[in-house]
Amino acid sequence: MSNNHAAGILFATFFMLFLAILLVIARKFSTMQKRLLPLVTAFGWQDPRSGWWNSIRGQWRGMDVSLQHMGRYKGVPERLQLTVKCASPARVIVKRRGGFLSKPLTLFGPPIVEPRNIADREQFWIRSDELVFAERLFARAEVATEFERNLIARFDVVDLKPRELRILRAVDDSAVKKRFGRPFLKFGRDYELIETIASEEWKLAVLIVETLGLRGYELA
Repeated sequence: MSNNHAAGILFATFFMLFLAILLVIARKFSTMQKRLLPLVTAFGWQDPRSGWWNSIRGQWRGMDVSLQHMGRYKGVPERLQLTVKCASPARVIVKRRGGFLSKPLTLFGPPIVEPRNIADREQFWIRSDELVFAERLFARAEVATEFERNLIARFDVVDLKPRELRILRAVDDSAVKKRFGRPFLKFGRDYELIETIASEEWKLAVLIVETLGLRGYELA
């Protein structure tokens, strides 16, 4: 067998393997999108459609919205990210407290604030460039309850930016599995858990938008 012939066989083998991997990824993406499309339709999204990188995009009350599933990567768990393109007059970042080591670095970005209208101030790390705005967010008692429901793992964050609300949650983190009573080891996607997390993210997003009276930044 000549060297050229052997190289051709090796190239063909790697090419077929590459196509097989792409097919498996495409099937996973298709399954995820088929599960999420009916869900966001029930949320009231208009014109929901498949987007890049395993995401669903649409519109809600004139604002662009998206829901993206991200797989596990090295030390980062599987995640689900909800984004609402809305205008906010101030920045607010909320994470769950997990001891002193969980305290965020504030060298860059807004400082840590302590809204006086939160019953348990030791529950979250809250950063904002306007304390009054953060207090306005937590004016409704159910807001803190929904934050507690959504912020479980150390990767979880709610980030309200001037032009975007982003809610990011871990799916296969040990703390999440413990909260939902899921087995520590599970092969394949836990679609039921993903749908539950997506629903909780959306409920919180709607509550934030309505509490603060946010609108799309094109209309603000």
